[in-house]
Amino acid sequence: MSSDWEDLYPLVTVRKLVRELSDHNPLLLSSGDMGREAHNPREFRFDLAWLKNEDFLPLVEKIWNKAVKAEDPIDILNIKLKRFKTFFKGWGSNKY
Repeated sequence: MSSDWEDLYPLVTVRKLVRELSDHNPLLLSSGDMGREAHNPREFRFDLAWLKNEDFLPLVEKIWNKAVKAEDPIDILNIKLKRFKTFFKGWGSNKY
């Protein structure tokens, strides 16, 4: 970006998003207009306290062993990690 561009659009930000299946990271361009900006979901954070919960490891095993319709090992890993994140993001906020 040039300084002229930054002067015209001082509130604009660019964020790198997590890639799902591609080898490229998508970028999110925000205008900085809080009135029209979509709600930003909070980030996933792994909590070490989860390891002390007796339900945690059986749930991880169940999620991890669920079948995946993909052949590429990287795609399989990404899908499994996304499932893990989706489940435990809600689980963690309800438990802790």
